[in-house]
Amino acid sequence: MIGVRVVVGLLALVGVGAVLGSVLRTVVLPRGVPARLARVAFLLVRALLRLRLRVTGRSDYATRDRVFALQAPFGLFAQLLVWAGLIWLFFSVMFWSLSGSTIDGGAVSRALEQAGSSMLTLGFDAPHGLVAQLLSFAAAGVGLTLLALVIAYIPTVYAAFSRREARITKLVVRVGAPPTGPALLLSSWRLGRFEQLDEVWDGWEDWFIDVGESHTTFPQLAFFRSPHPQNHWVLATEAVLDGAALLTTVCDVPRQSRSELCLHAGVHSLAAIADFLGIPHHPPEPDAEIMLPEQRFEQACSELRDLGVPLREDLARSWSEFRSARARYEPLLAVIGRLMDAPRSDWSSWSDTAPRHRPPLLRPHGGRPS
Repeated sequence: MIGVRVVVGLLALVGVGAVLGSVLRTVVLPRGVPARLARVAFLLVRALLRLRLRVTGRSDYATRDRVFALQAPFGLFAQLLVWAGLIWLFFSVMFWSLSGSTIDGGAVSRALEQAGSSMLTLGFDAPHGLVAQLLSFAAAGVGLTLLALVIAYIPTVYAAFSRREARITKLVVRVGAPPTGPALLLSSWRLGRFEQLDEVWDGWEDWFIDVGESHTTFPQLAFFRSPHPQNHWVLATEAVLDGAALLTTVCDVPRQSRSELCLHAGVHSLAAIADFLGIPHHPPEPDAEIMLPEQRFEQACSELRDLGVPLREDLARSWSEFRSARARYEPLLAVIGRLMDAPRSDWSSWSDTAPRHRPPLLRPHGGRPS
């Protein structure tokens, strides 16, 4: 019996270490390292919300947006609850292994009380014996550490969310909702800011870098929806990348390297998020096809020309170059936009009928585009 208690206690100790490892990978480690336990809790919340939609029988976008707005906050809370609950249970098992009691209701209840009292530093059920007291101190230290990490973690997540949304709101104010690449160029021309588009590309290059880092370090951020139902970080990403690609391939203006750098930063950010979510991707083939119809591209060029924006004469070559540029990010946006259930514009590449990607629980191994 003593050997069984020792083995059970050691297994519980390993369990506490595993949970703390999940906490550290999710909260402390400044790198996008998937933690299986955190993903299970988050995806469970997602599954419950999708079940709610099926039960109610409503699938319109307004309903989906209202329901999925709860996904990220509830998923974040579920992760914290699972971490705390598992650590409490594992410490309860260790206290039971030291008690010498049989497995009955009274022994289990006392072990749960001792673990809870120690973790919350309440002190109403002080254990007896040196080993039990040391275990109580360890439980208190783990409990306080978890509380401190949570206190620092949530404000950090919401600070990154606020930075992301401020830039999106600024884009919508400038372009309108839903934002598109052609609308970005048209509004800039009307406002007399076409020659100052570098101010747009500079800010969004920084934004892409920040999103690529924050949405892999804190993956819950990708599922936080904008305060306005028609705004979304995926939709804003598509609009800015389309605007940069159109300026580079269609407009007859001096080369603007800032737009190219912004485009590169956006593609790199999407690739990093796709890698973390386990979305397979690869560099586009030469002359790769895209989902955007050529007629929509020609319509945008016609609107730009009618407004007085200087365009290149060879429209066929512009389409070929634009298609090559958009092929670098359109497949990523198509999958991520569908996964996030983002609102759509006329230029969006995701649809409500496309298959939805399921993020894996294990660490993905995806390729990155060049």
